[in-house]
Amino acid sequence: MNFHDLDEVLDAFYASISGPAGMQDWELSARLLHTDARMVRTRLDEAGRPVAFSFSVEEYRKNTAPLLARMDFYEREVARRTIRFGNIAQVFSAYEAHDRLDGGKLLKRGMNMIHLYDDSHRWWIMHVIWDDEREGVAIPAAIFDQWQDKG
Repeated sequence: MNFHDLDEVLDAFYASISGPAGMQDWELSARLLHTDARMVRTRLDEAGRPVAFSFSVEEYRKNTAPLLARMDFYEREVARRTIRFGNIAQVFSAYEAHDRLDGGKLLKRGMNMIHLYDDSHRWWIMHVIWDDEREGVAIPAAIFDQWQDKG
């Protein structure tokens, strides 16, 4: 794998969390994510207030693995915008998750914002924050249709 190619890193990121029940590639995830990376899951609580759950790489694996051990989960990128400046990049990555590799039932759609750092040898994922679509919150086409990639 070429860790200095943003496309390969992002494709591997999605591949690492996808697969049949319990078959995620946590070793690949660990190779993609910097040791100081944070994974931030956002959602609304029972009262409808926004909440965020921030995890280290290992905390994220421990939190997520039991859920994915019980379900087939295939997340794929459906649109991307990348803004690059020097040794950093911010990627707006829209995703869909299904219960089968070939599509199947749509489980969710949402947006990842992924921050990466190029240490001159490779790209490291430093931070991922995401939110899922829900009533009143849809992936904004304007992010992908009207912006132009930079960098």
